[in-house]
Amino acid sequence: MSTLRTPDVLAAGRWWSGDQLDTMARVWRAAVVERFGESDRLIAAAVGASPESVALFTALTSLPSPAVLLPPDARAWRTEPAIPIGTPVALMPAMASLAPEAERFGLIPFVLPDASTCSVGGAPLRPLDGPGVVVFTSGSTGLPKPVFVKSERLRRAGSARARAVGLGREAGALIGSSPAHGQGLQYLGAVLASGCPLGFLDPRDHRLALDALARPMFRCWRATAHLVEAVSRCVLTGPAIVPPFCILGAPISPSLFNAFQDRFGVPLRQGYSSTETALVAVDNGPPADVRPDTVGRPFPGVEVCFGEHPEKPEPAGEIGRIWIRSSWQMAGYGFPPHVERPGDVDGWWPTRDLGTMTADGRLKLAGRLDDAVRTRDNRVVNLEAVATHLREIPFIVEAVVVPLDTASGRSFGAVVECAPSLSVDVIRGKLADSLPPWSWPRVVKIVPALPRLANGKADRRACETLLGQERPT
Repeated sequence: MSTLRTPDVLAAGRWWSGDQLDTMARVWRAAVVERFGESDRLIAAAVGASPESVALFTALTSLPSPAVLLPPDARAWRTEPAIPIGTPVALMPAMASLAPEAERFGLIPFVLPDASTCSVGGAPLRPLDGPGVVVFTSGSTGLPKPVFVKSERLRRAGSARARAVGLGREAGALIGSSPAHGQGLQYLGAVLASGCPLGFLDPRDHRLALDALARPMFRCWRATAHLVEAVSRCVLTGPAIVPPFCILGAPISPSLFNAFQDRFGVPLRQGYSSTETALVAVDNGPPADVRPDTVGRPFPGVEVCFGEHPEKPEPAGEIGRIWIRSSWQMAGYGFPPHVERPGDVDGWWPTRDLGTMTADGRLKLAGRLDDAVRTRDNRVVNLEAVATHLREIPFIVEAVVVPLDTASGRSFGAVVECAPSLSVDVIRGKLADSLPPWSWPRVVKIVPALPRLANGKADRRACETLLGQERPT
């Protein structure tokens, strides 16, 4: 493998060269070593979706210390297990205000110097040269869990992803999440492995995003549902151009799939991965072969089976729990050296997802294990199946269906992101045409945009809160 170096980065319409960011990284690495020494103790840092965060990532992952990557929102620092007391936290000058929060968690904040006022000589740093990094699960159904991934596995997974979507020196990737989240880390790994440029998109500014998406040096966009919706519906002031590979790691409604393809002439592809397993599958076939109802075919080197146990898989075509085995999975939950893989069976990792394999080898998701709800009238309802029916209603962009505990028993409700022209009555009428009465949500809440976590996933707990504020209809 070629030597990894800090990439060129585009953010907010401005390019930062890899050399410029490496200079910054060497200043910050030297500052960390001067304060804490060069050892194998944990070193944490708050990183966002920014060029400076890429420089700090380079600095920390070139050290012999495991790097703990924290999001800029300190509310997400409450984890299970907790970040070890006394862990140093490197803070870029722009994030110096997080120092009191770090102290509240029992951590040792260290505000880095302004790298524009000093320099440190030496050879370029090699990112991902240390033992590995700790990132955190989304926390959509509980406190975020620390996940330790070894650097060698990140490099291997990055090479596989880069090959799958054709990344290279002049074929870069655009993302909307930071290295503190699984998806951001995985795509940064692919960028480092291929030597390509990296672009950060601000989901709040679709105009600037459209400018970046139209730039010819980008081949892949790891999209978010919110930004896909925005660029598919907004009034264009320039050519409708996006990279040839636009990948969404979430279910795609037919209306959104069609609107995007009609406007840009490029299909929205799906992919499947998790913080624990890294990459699993992606729909990287010819454009005419892309299907919105599957997440594509597993990557070479990824084994997938379905059932309660990998030694007793379900028959072909049957839905079951998804088990994954590959050479780039996490080392385990926790902070090194104390990590564990609860539920692991001979390298097979049990996901919380349900799915099946189509006859032509595509992975099809069917919800999560906790998406099956037994209602108060003793009916079992697959909540993801209800969400799928909702997404098939014209003008619905996305839907989340979550369980609800009510005074009268177990039930469920739906939060729906859709066009203003739709009403709850219309949505209920459409569901009544396709689902039996026991599969109808007790509560339906229409929102202009789903609440989302920092990594772009729907915030299920926030959806439950929204539904708890609604009266059943």
